[in-house]
Amino acid sequence: MFHTPSQIASSQKVRDISISPDGERVLYQVQQFYKSADRVLAELWLAQTGVADSAQQLTNGDFHDRAGVFHPFDSNMVIFLSDRWSPGKGGNIYSLRLNEEEVPTPLAVEPMKKGIQQLQVSPDGKYIAFTAAGDGPARGDRDDARKMGDKRGLSHLFLLNPITGEVLSMDRIRKDRHVESFTWSPDSKELLYRLREDRGPEAAEREVLLERVSVVSQDAPVTIDAYPRSPSGSNIWLSSTHILTLQNYDADNVLDARTLYVREGADKRALVRKLYGETEDAIRIIDMTNHGEGTSNGMIAVEIASDTDTRIDGISFSTSKTGQYEIHSLFRTQDEAIWFGAWDARRVHSTTGVSYMFAAVLSSGIRHEAPNVWSVRVDDNERRCEGSSLGLGVRTQLSSHLQWLVKAPQIKTEVIRWKSKDGVELSGLVRYPPNIDQKHVCALPTILFLHGGPYRRDVPDYMPYFCNWREMLASAGYLVISPNYRGSQGKGHTFAHAAASGIGAFDWPDCQSMVHEVVARGLADPDRLGVAGWSHGGSLTAWGITQTKTMFKAAIVGAGVSNWESMVMEAASPELEGALGGISPWNGRMNKTSRKESPVQRVAGVTTAVLILHGEKDERVPLGQGIGLYRSLKRTEGPCKDRVEMVMYPREPHGFVERKHAEDVMLRIAIT
Repeated sequence: MFHTPSQIASSQKVRDISISPDGERVLYQVQQFYKSADRVLAELWLAQTGVADSAQQLTNGDFHDRAGVFHPFDSNMVIFLSDRWSPGKGGNIYSLRLNEEEVPTPLAVEPMKKGIQQLQVSPDGKYIAFTAAGDGPARGDRDDARKMGDKRGLSHLFLLNPITGEVLSMDRIRKDRHVESFTWSPDSKELLYRLREDRGPEAAEREVLLERVSVVSQDAPVTIDAYPRSPSGSNIWLSSTHILTLQNYDADNVLDARTLYVREGADKRALVRKLYGETEDAIRIIDMTNHGEGTSNGMIAVEIASDTDTRIDGISFSTSKTGQYEIHSLFRTQDEAIWFGAWDARRVHSTTGVSYMFAAVLSSGIRHEAPNVWSVRVDDNERRCEGSSLGLGVRTQLSSHLQWLVKAPQIKTEVIRWKSKDGVELSGLVRYPPNIDQKHVCALPTILFLHGGPYRRDVPDYMPYFCNWREMLASAGYLVISPNYRGSQGKGHTFAHAAASGIGAFDWPDCQSMVHEVVARGLADPDRLGVAGWSHGGSLTAWGITQTKTMFKAAIVGAGVSNWESMVMEAASPELEGALGGISPWNGRMNKTSRKESPVQRVAGVTTAVLILHGEKDERVPLGQGIGLYRSLKRTEGPCKDRVEMVMYPREPHGFVERKHAEDVMLRIAIT
């Protein structure tokens, strides 16, 4: 059984981890990667921490159940979003009591017409705050003309009383701004939220306001900070009064490493300092504080990207020690990876003392382990200081999803390191075909597979999907190499900010250097090379084949950029694309990092066979980018004009959602 397109397209993803207040249970979601009909279906699962294979399905899978969390004080009650009131349409907030034969109970008297986007239960459990889109002005049939800058579908903040079912709109918050995130104050008396001009990604690169508003009085909101662009994730407001935010290392940079900003209080004049970001990146934070303790101290868990490894640090803050904090490592990956943000951590008090419960979706290409939920309990005295070895917590696998991946032939995976032409140490992943003896491998046909972002990274995980073809290509007999080029995540500010030098300055030379490295090691056949990628990986593929001309026999350009000048004009994130392409035409001149030519201007002499794949509704990288590369190659004298093919997918955005289309993408790649 190999990694076939049909198997991958029908796979599930496991995510949205939530640990109960007592640390005894884990709630999570299982959802199909791609929908086979008009509706998205997902179910909630429940497992016992420390008990192997204890995961059981909690909801029936007939609806879109998501965003499940435990009640702050009741480990026997879960709260979640679902469309079960009106399947496929607006959702409601539901509660479900465990250990009893009950059905989910809707908490709001009337569901929101536009659907609920985010929810958070107050620390005292008395209210649930959530965001939902406003109704907007009434319009007739097909009266849908849109004015640029017209603010439709802005998210607003609401409060739900779960006892009465009453929903209150927070009308004191400006309605001409989009609420992009929010969090509760530790005493449940205020909400901290961020406002931006509009809901689209373009507005995420403009000023974002941080405000606080009371939920127990009618006082006007107070602005306490302004960010040059949207931070990552939500802020956290700790019992120690600290406010935590993830922003770029240099907040004014469009492209940079993610860093933890610590604000010493909720007033405008509070001091702010930075943690991480120099040599490794802080990429996600959660509040570990157990509010039932009534403590004035606070604790967060931080996900740290450190090259190809991931670490979870716990950071303790105190109201009595201004400017001081303690960092301890709670978890570190061991030849594995955490699925995108799928983890939770909680500080737990019991009769035996204090412990720390961690749960995550882990997978390992090195050990051939499919993505599943694992738990680790670390006693307080087993924590390790920053930079020291891992604690002694015992790992337990709680679930057994995606067994077809376990039964598939093993794709041997390893991390390698080498130096770029200018002496920078780089890392990347090598995936071998099944049944290959790594010690006696002959030079293999090789695919250079490039991750997107660029602020992403390749790690030793094991989860193929529609635009991640590493395992599928390795199953077909290719050596697959995946470099973490400059601009990637995991090596701090200087490494990530290198992307601001523009595409082709450091990223492509780094990618090409991995090819030279595996050729020099005798692993890759230099006469049988291919290159492929999606999003920024597709952009680098288009860039690479028009620079090298004859180096690669075949290329797959998935949703990639071919003309940076037009990309800045059309894409949903013009500031980001301007930084990557080095051009912002409205400034009256090119940036100093501007690439003089885009791939569409450099197709002459290309001999590579090219497959271009693009979604018709892609706003991140508009369809015209794929069409432009196709037309350029077709109009060039030489072999490439007869060796280019383009496939367009109706209704698909940048990341595909329909199963038939996802499978079609992979089928075409399998026969390329």
